[in-house]
Amino acid sequence: MQIKSEELSLETYFAMAVHDLKTPINAQILATEYLLKTNYLSEDLNELITDILGSAKYLKLLVDNMLTKYQIDMQHQNLCIKQNIVSEVAADAINCVKFLTDEKNVEVKFVNEIKTDVQKFDYIEIKRVLTNLLSNAADFTKEKIILKITETKKYIRFSVADFGVGISLKNKADIFNKDLTLSKFQKRLGTGLGLFISKQIIEAHGGKICVKSKPDKGSVISFILPK
Repeated sequence: MQIKSEELSLETYFAMAVHDLKTPINAQILATEYLLKTNYLSEDLNELITDILGSAKYLKLLVDNMLTKYQIDMQHQNLCIKQNIVSEVAADAINCVKFLTDEKNVEVKFVNEIKTDVQKFDYIEIKRVLTNLLSNAADFTKEKIILKITETKKYIRFSVADFGVGISLKNKADIFNKDLTLSKFQKRLGTGLGLFISKQIIEAHGGKICVKSKPDKGSVISFILPK
């Protein structure tokens, strides 16, 4: 199954340069994780290296998003759909944004209400979607994030709720729009790009993604995957 391309492709040389960043970023992550496992660091150094690790992981998220966007535009993005464990991909995504939530002192509550935990989907891409949604929520929430999974006879529903300022756009679905992603109103690259990519991935699975939001109450982004 192939993710459909939309207009606004990135230059090939730019994608190659971004791809080359992955090696030093991964090396930095591995090195800092190793240092944190030792018992030779002072409290100040431990805190400093933890900050460096968080920055490296965030940079890796941005690089992965840019490469995925390029693959979508070039029609090079293929899904590997097979049986995976739903609760496992959710827990994995939560762990991937732990550096963000810990830094902001934000609690991530995981509510799992499904009985059929094994479903067919692309593990890496759904993890990417959940990581994007959770990192986006961590930027705007005031207290906590709730990741909830429910099911019906036909589909699995994932929802990520934050308790932040909400979305001020008149048409809230525009947050998934590629034009808004690259507009001057985006405060950082990760937010809009991640949401645009998430929409492409979910629709390639045959699912749908939507958002509900109230000013000063927060937002809930939900997506469904067919069983």
